[in-house]
Amino acid sequence: MTRELKPRPDWLKKVFPWEQHALTVNGYTMAYVDEGPRDARPLLLLHGNPTWGFLYRHFIDPLKDAGYRVIVPDWLGAGFSDKPRIDARYTLAHHIADLVSLLDQLKLRGFVIVGQDWGGPQGVGAALQRIERLSAMILMNTWLFTGYVGKFHASPRPWTTWHAPLTGQFFMKRHKVLSHAGPSITSKKGLTETESRAYHYAYDEPDSDHVVLTWPRTIPVKEGDRGWQDMLNIEKRLPELKDIPTLLLWAPEDNVFTIDYANRLKELLPHAEGPITFDKAAHFLQDDRGPDLAKASIGFLNRTVGTAIR
Repeated sequence: MTRELKPRPDWLKKVFPWEQHALTVNGYTMAYVDEGPRDARPLLLLHGNPTWGFLYRHFIDPLKDAGYRVIVPDWLGAGFSDKPRIDARYTLAHHIADLVSLLDQLKLRGFVIVGQDWGGPQGVGAALQRIERLSAMILMNTWLFTGYVGKFHASPRPWTTWHAPLTGQFFMKRHKVLSHAGPSITSKKGLTETESRAYHYAYDEPDSDHVVLTWPRTIPVKEGDRGWQDMLNIEKRLPELKDIPTLLLWAPEDNVFTIDYANRLKELLPHAEGPITFDKAAHFLQDDRGPDLAKASIGFLNRTVGTAIR
């Protein structure tokens, strides 16, 4: 049974005013924003770690005003969705299955994947399961492949420290170094006190940020790692997307998914436009350059697929 979502306080409604809906995916409640005409082309705006739908606050109204249907889910474990305290529930395969369930229940066709960080592989992974209904993709500072490990993910500090068995629990769950500080520390523009509070509010309850610890442990850096085969399966199927209009938008100052990741994506998706780069932006580029990214997305979509589903 779909549970009633946790009510948002008035201060949060002022910076994230859109109504959140809920549906049951694979036994758990997923929260999502759904704005714009129901018969227009649906855009799925997919966040990563440790954010939630709030990351796309600068996108929703411009995309809706341009005539698109804008859907912004909170992945299970994040935001206002259910947060099961089960590590195995947050594998790449589980997240993909959850999004497929949302796609099917909302009967979305002609949809567009807009993904950053984990929104990339989880979104594209789901789209590949419903490829006949996929119209376009916009990818930002993410990855869809194995075999390349950037400096950040290869470094012992902070990366391996964050997801080590004991120190990971200490830093990520007790001190909440990502869920309560990640976007604030990373932002080039700087977040207001209310924006920072909005990010960590969703993880304020004790043990509510289990996914924030599990996501780093699921990034496969070598064969045999959790998620390796799932990511490899996505990579092997990328040639099937050769006729899908694709746009790469990138913050080259991001030290997590550097421009090298964009270049690798360009090799695997040679038909993709870009990467179009945005300065004065880091990993959470939607915070730093949101209106500019939304404008670039609208221009691309208007030119390639449009608002109408044929």
